[in-house]
Amino acid sequence: MAKKKGFTLVELLVVIAIIGILIALLLPAVQAAREAARRMACTNNLKQVGLAVQNFHDSTGDLPCATHNPQFKGKNRWERWSYICVLLPFMEQDPLYEITVNGAENGQVPWSSNESTLTRLDGMICPSDGSKVGEGGRGPTSYHCNRGDYWLNWDWYECRGVFGRGDKEHHSLASILDGTSNTMAVSEVVIGKDGGMDIKGNFARDVGYSNGDAPVICLDRGNADGTLNGNIQSGGWQIGWRWSDSHSIYTQWHVVLAPNSPSCGTHGESWALITASSHHPGGVNAVFCDGSVHFMSESIDAGDPTLSVRDSGKLIDNNRPQDYSSESMSGVWGALGTIDGGEVVSLP
Repeated sequence: MAKKKGFTLVELLVVIAIIGILIALLLPAVQAAREAARRMACTNNLKQVGLAVQNFHDSTGDLPCATHNPQFKGKNRWERWSYICVLLPFMEQDPLYEITVNGAENGQVPWSSNESTLTRLDGMICPSDGSKVGEGGRGPTSYHCNRGDYWLNWDWYECRGVFGRGDKEHHSLASILDGTSNTMAVSEVVIGKDGGMDIKGNFARDVGYSNGDAPVICLDRGNADGTLNGNIQSGGWQIGWRWSDSHSIYTQWHVVLAPNSPSCGTHGESWALITASSHHPGGVNAVFCDGSVHFMSESIDAGDPTLSVRDSGKLIDNNRPQDYSSESMSGVWGALGTIDGGEVVSLP
């Protein structure tokens, strides 16, 4: 009787090895394809945010404000309701806007857990940020508004960026003298994780910053392996954890350090320098004031971080470095974050 043919142990091991090699070769390609899809979805999210900003401008004649939005004046803690709150009607979120406004009229605040703050806005979250949530289940956001190329506290009115303080300084598209196609409006910042160590999404606290200091003190808090050193912010004060709150750490960003550099400050809610960041390899998405979205490389020229505006020789009053009004000290990156710095730049 003929002997049945079968695989020998060696042949079986060879087949398994070949399958393993094929999986190892294909897996990075699959992961890259998935990340490309997430980056495209993020781009589409930002396009919708940019459209909402333009529609808001068409309706009111002004751009939204980072803090002190006039739409909340007279309501509880009106200075703390973010730019996202006033954009809600222009993002097909009219019912949520009414809930938010009514809540503010009845004593609610953006750092409490209520029907408004607990709502998750999927269109305001980069898909690469996953399913992160804020403290107590509050709705987070990946998308922060441009406060300019100067490190200032969350509620200061001296603003070189697009989104100012509403009771002091209103901007319109006409006031963007550097051109809407050369000025960023909103970029992404990785949502924080309490207990994390990564530069992306975490916040280095207890930085000894004084108004006008060079940002290198923040850059020095990053390690070569992509982690932070020193004290790191813990608790509920994490980056992007409250879409409704106007504090820098939740909804603002400073065009000072290059993308994917550290974010730092005295505390999450005090002198926070928030840096654009993402899980997309090599850079971040940003929507410009003309509504276009561009991918900004983490290697973009961001100037010399060891220099401050005091080193420019162009300050009128050394006691008020926040009044600096000349070319950006943060290179091409900073120039794309100012509305009237007078720089002549083109997208890299």
